[in-house]
Amino acid sequence: MGSTAHKATKSIPVHRVAIVRSFTQFLEDVGAPVESGFRQSGLPWCALEDVNNYVPSHRFWKFLISMARSEGIPDLGFRVGDQFGANSADTHMVKLLRSSPTLYQGLIRASELCNKTVTNCRVGILQPPDSEYTYFYHRPSCNANNPAIEQISWFGLTTLLDMVRAYTGPQWQPAEIGLMADNGPCRYICEHFPHTRMRLSQAYSWIALDNTVLSMPPFNKQTAIQASTSPDYEALPGDFVGSLKLVLLTYIQERKLSLEFAARLCSTSKRTLQRNLREAGTNYQEVLSNTRFCVASHMLQNPAIKVTDIARRLGYSDSAHFARAFRRIAGVTPKVYRRQFSH
Repeated sequence: MGSTAHKATKSIPVHRVAIVRSFTQFLEDVGAPVESGFRQSGLPWCALEDVNNYVPSHRFWKFLISMARSEGIPDLGFRVGDQFGANSADTHMVKLLRSSPTLYQGLIRASELCNKTVTNCRVGILQPPDSEYTYFYHRPSCNANNPAIEQISWFGLTTLLDMVRAYTGPQWQPAEIGLMADNGPCRYICEHFPHTRMRLSQAYSWIALDNTVLSMPPFNKQTAIQASTSPDYEALPGDFVGSLKLVLLTYIQERKLSLEFAARLCSTSKRTLQRNLREAGTNYQEVLSNTRFCVASHMLQNPAIKVTDIARRLGYSDSAHFARAFRRIAGVTPKVYRRQFSH
């Protein structure tokens, strides 16, 4: 009996909203028109309601570039990372760091968590043999030619720096910082690192750590908490269909989730989107139906939400249409499905 092997297609780059919210909060605090900037970049305002939502990376980058230019904040990434620190990468990050007995273990656990929040972003530790330094690095989600690279790089560096300072104290400064940019930082940033050497044109961003600090415990022992496991976030999907579902979950309450709309989310053409889905053994309507079912099944567990409201919020023309679509996947109607949660 023959079988058909589906060719793997690269996943859609996405950013977890926990990171996006740090930027929107900073911009709101300085009086920037965040909501209009969000919508002009093709991002749904409702995405900010849940830090666990995901948005397409290319639309987030567009938002950063637009806001930095329109508001005259060329060092936006640095300022956001400097203000919100380690928790700008994840709201649980400081808690995670304080539960780790040493800087070395804390950075390993922090790296694992960061790598689950942004596609193509890598955070980790490099320890060259016979070197007195260890390098805590950040390879951004976008390449060096992306106009958003300066914002992303400095945001990543300041976030990593605050992770280290959870052990070394808030005044600690690295001996060296590696930058992907060809040009040095602005005066405002340089004032924050008066004794740090800046290495330009690096393959990724990094902070040099003297090996002697790796065994340090959390800086404030009084605030150290009992060891706990990392937040239970699943790894980002490595396949095209999985990442498309992740993005659609954020946009699921949009009125017109057409094939054209999905193609724009993926920053591709309709034809390419259809081909990628066909190679994965599915089609857009099936992916959309499965995504709606995922949201509907979760909402049905809340008895306070009416079935008619669920149908409307998910874009169905009426409750009967929603019930038929739900039954095709679950084998039962929404009302029957809900009964199992009513006891």
